Amino acid sequence: MKKSVLFTSMSIMVMAGAMAVSSCSKGSDVFDSNAVAANNHSTVVDKYEAAFKAKYGDVSGETWDYSIRGGAKAQTRKNDKNDKNDGGDYLQDWKPTNSYGYIWNYPQTASVTDPMHEDDVNYLVKNYWENTIKPAILGASVKPWAPEGSVVFRPLITTRDASTEDKYFAWGAEIEGNDLYLRLASPANGNNGKGGNTIGQHTSSLDFSKVPSTAIWYTCATTGQNKNKISINAADWKLQNFKEVTVMCKNKDNEDMECTFWCFQCHPSNNPTYTDLVIWVQKVPSVPSLTMQKRYMVEDVGESDDFDFNDIVFDVYQFSDNTQRCFVRALGGTLGITIKVGDKTWSKEPTFNIVDMLNTGVGDVVDYSKSLADFEVTGWIPGNNNVSVEVTGKDGFKWVLKFPETGEVPFIVATADGKEWMTERNGVPTKEWFGEPND
Repeated sequence: MKKSVLFTSMSIMVMAGAMAVSSCSKGSDVFDSNAVAANNHSTVVDKYEAAFKAKYGDVSGETWDYSIRGGAKAQTRKNDKNDKNDGGDYLQDWKPTNSYGYIWNYPQTASVTDPMHEDDVNYLVKNYWENTIKPAILGASVKPWAPEGSVVFRPLITTRDASTEDKYFAWGAEIEGNDLYLRLASPANGNNGKGGNTIGQHTSSLDFSKVPSTAIWYTCATTGQNKNKISINAADWKLQNFKEVTVMCKNKDNEDMECTFWCFQCHPSNNPTYTDLVIWVQKVPSVPSLTMQKRYMVEDVGESDDFDFNDIVFDVYQFSDNTQRCFVRALGGTLGITIKVGDKTWSKEPTFNIVDMLNTGVGDVVDYSKSLADFEVTGWIPGNNNVSVEVTGKDGFKWVLKFPETGEVPFIVATADGKEWMTERNGVPTKEWFGEPND
């Protein structure tokens, strides 16, 4: 008996009648009690193994873990950091200009929501700037500039002494030789109760965790026709300190609103008040990053000419906060199915009707991104592939399919997350298929 299939002695004793195996891929039960004698369970496995070797050849050195080969995603990967057309990983909502590095992108083209609308900005400036926000800035302590995490932001106001001439302010960075900046054109002191010239000012976002540690951040101001030609020696305007203040306000709809602002000085020797450039900021809650993922494709003990490996498909994810989760993608078969990952189990019933075949191409269109169900996992060891599937016959007999040892014929194969499984009754063409890119 191979390690892939385990039988309990109690289960064998319970099997007094006859049973046989017929693929759930054909829409029938895994166990057909009219064919195979009760004590001939190994015959079914032997037939499966022989048919598998006849179709796919020698398996003696195969580990059946194709996830590390990464074929599923190979055709869609690209090096974003070298792709200046989309701004790169660290730029997100910034777009390149012809001559002057990168500028901040509009939300309608960057798919960024705008929680701080222009009307809200103007309302804050008109009603809260002089008596609430500005005093809070003047009384706040200076902090080292060391931004973390992901934020959405919008310029609130720019001021500069008592001048009435246009000032073009920039907040940006020099990253890997590229100048990036948020350009602001604003009359001094928010003319007419507005947050500067709000034309072209929108909410944007930036994930500081993706910015290289070698980045040189800066703030600056220019005048006149230089508004489209901000090209600065970042070292001369290096941003080392800032102020962060939070105040309670009401929005234009008279609703309470907690507002956080980042406050910069664009010329320390002339205006040390940190009111040169004030940006409304909303911190985005951090989302744990994905550190490991595998897709498991399962073939039940079915007819020897099947091998579509879509009878059970599930993904297991491990995140940077050490949490783990399993996502069930496809469920074939008409009998009881229980998936075990690490220390946790999930059963097809009662979530789904036991006889339904889901997302395998029988009566539905396969959706490779669909999650039929998900559950929390603990104790999954990616390197050990400690997963199994238990299939229960109508008479109570249980087949436990475990991840195969090296050289065993598999009932479970690990692939890269994103590898698309076969549609119903279409066997995988070769065993190497599990590690190849999607068609």
